Order: sequence, then structure tokens, then C-alpha cells
Amino acid sequence: EAVGAGPADAVALVADDSETASLAIDAVAERAAAAIEGVPEETRGATDDATTQYLRPLPGAARMYPETDVPPVTPDPTTVDPPELLTEKVERYQTDHGLAPDLAEQIAYDERMQLFERAVDTGVDPTLAATTLMSTLTELRRDAVPVETLTDDQLIETFELVAAGELATEGVPDLLTALAAEPTLSAATAAEREGLGSAGEGDVRDAVQTVIERNSTQVTEEGMGAFSALMGECMGELRGKADGDIVSNVLREEIQRRS
Repeated sequence: EAVGAGPADAVALVADDSETASLAIDAVAERAAAAIEGVPEETRGATDDATTQYLRPLPGAARMYPETDVPPVTPDPTTVDPPELLTEKVERYQTDHGLAPDLAEQIAYDERMQLFERAVDTGVDPTLAATTLMSTLTELRRDAVPVETLTDDQLIETFELVAAGELATEGVPDLLTALAAEPTLSAATAAEREGLGSAGEGDVRDAVQTVIERNSTQVTEEGMGAFSALMGECMGELRGKADGDIVSNVLREEIQRRS
């Protein structure tokens, strides 16, 4: 009644000295006008009655001032090495590591790219590393092998066993399967326990001769025509202990010797 306000009016009472009160009234009027345009940019706090109340305005550009305690630094772009683009990485994998285009692109764009480069830096064959990471692990996962339990160190150790001639390439899936089943084992321990040590040429020849003797009639009748069937049997006899190229060469020699 004192100010002549009606039922639809809101009244703000400001009690302070005349200068502060005048500034406060202007602020209230400004905020009321802003509310008509939309929700103002501000920080609000929750209240006990499930409403909110004004806390402070959101900081604007005026808050972005230079740090007064740190002198400005002008960077020299020539001292910064530009990052290698993924397309450039794909080309490098082909030229430097001899990867096929599709395999190079797969590993360059994969999250295990850094593991691949770590393996190659230790002297591991790039194709073996990339194929294992992109294909072998996928195949094992499809066979319900828990490959997610394999650590990077176990994979590197597996590659190093192959590089050192202590594990045949064909034995990699069996070793990774054993490691996935018991993640606490080292690659060397698992290989020894599973009997996956790399067989020498003498052991390979003995295994091949055993297979040929078992299939002597077929070898006599078909000669080199029996090669494909006997190759699979030889690899099974060796249980991944020898590389396929070595087994293939020895098998050819033994078949030709009996033909």
C-alpha cells in the first residue's frame, strides 16, 4: 500500500545508505529486465525447498587476464617436431617394415599400434608382430580364448622367443592360448610347460620320416601328389614346434628321395 503496488506487482525493499541502496536498486531493475529476455548466465545453488538461488555470475572474458607472476613466452615452432600423420605411418610401415598395404593400415589405425612399434624396436619380425596382433588374437577370441588377459609384456616375450629361434611361428597361437589361461606365467615358462620349444632340423626330419613311413603306400603311388595331405600330418606330428617352411622343405626332400 505504501508504494501503491497491485496484486501482480513485486516489491524489492533495499535498506542501506543512500549510495549503496541506489546501486542495489539499479541492479535489481537490471536483473528483472534480463529475466524477461531469458535465463541469465549465472551460477545458482540448490535450496532445501527444491528451488535454486543466485550465487554468482558466470565468469566472462573479463576474467581471462594474463598471469602476472609468469613472464610471457614466445614459442619457436621450429623446435617442435610435427606429429606423424596416420597416413604417413601407413606408408612408413610398408616401406620400412615391408608390411602389406592392408595390414599396414590395420595396425596403424589400431590401439595396439604402440605395442607393434615396441615389438619391432626389439628386433621382432614386423609381419609376425602385426599379424599376431591383428589376426591371431582375433581368431583366438572367436575360439573363446580370453585374450584380454594377455599383457603387453607376454606378447613381447612371445615375439622374442620366435626371434631367438626358441619358438616356431606356428606355435604362437598355442602359446598365447596357454598364457591366456594362466596369465601369471611368463612366455618362456608356458612354452616349456606346453612343450612348444622350436624343433631342430634333425627333429623335423625324424617326424617327417615317421609320417612318410606311416603313409608309404600313398607316397609310392602319388609321389609329390601326396605332399599336401602329408604336410598337415607332419605339422600335427610336430605340434607347432617347427616353422612351416622348414617342414615343407624337408618333406619335399624325403618324398623325392622315395619317388
